[in-house]
Amino acid sequence: MNAGRFVGASVAVFIVRTLLNFLFYGVAMRGQYEAIAAAHPGLLRQVTPAFITIDLVVAFLLTYLLIKTAAVFGPGIKGGVVLSILLAILGPVAYLLYNFFGVTYYPVDLLTIESVYQIAAYAIQGAVAAAIYKPA
Repeated sequence: MNAGRFVGASVAVFIVRTLLNFLFYGVAMRGQYEAIAAAHPGLLRQVTPAFITIDLVVAFLLTYLLIKTAAVFGPGIKGGVVLSILLAILGPVAYLLYNFFGVTYYPVDLLTIESVYQIAAYAIQGAVAAAIYKPA
């Protein structure tokens, strides 16, 4: 593994991931979450530094997994997209399903929108990592 390319790809994924999450959760879905927060005071918290730190950790882990599994899922962007979609389904989408079945305030439309977003966002992140980290 080339450390310079690994760090470069991870930083690029971090920037893309943070931007996508800000645009989706902070801009596009803001009204939906404000409505949930208004209906259930004290239920949701917003800890932006923690969210960004998690984005950084996930970016490095996603890039690492992509590098280590390129032989299985295929080299290049296609392999990055396939791995990332699988990770999205196993991680955030599975969590969203648990959330949907575990609480009463989480509507099916929000589940659907967030699930589609997570799969698309992870696919983009995998493509970015694979495009930047090209084996020598």
